[in-house]
Amino acid sequence: MSLLLPLDDNGNPIAVLGFDYRGTQKLAVGPHSVRNPVPIPSDIEIVTLYATGPCRFELGDATVTADPETSPFLAPNQYVDVPLRPGERYVAFVAEAEPCSAYIIGRI
Repeated sequence: MSLLLPLDDNGNPIAVLGFDYRGTQKLAVGPHSVRNPVPIPSDIEIVTLYATGPCRFELGDATVTADPETSPFLAPNQYVDVPLRPGERYVAFVAEAEPCSAYIIGRI
């Protein structure tokens, strides 16, 4: 069994991150912006976002809101890794159509 990291298309090693031992935050997403009630721990620098339906998202502080027109789009059933900048401990979501669930997965 190989212990080498997988390579990207340029031949560079891809670091493999584990999942945060504190678990995943799940949010019910609807027509109004919602954000995680508990801040992402300060030692987490990357989160994986996943949603069961089309939605929009924003990262920021405890006042962040997602805009249904201008926020980045999160396609359903796709995992997206997003780096956190200083002060970004919250993720806000708003559904693009039908209500769905969104997940914030800390990576370590």
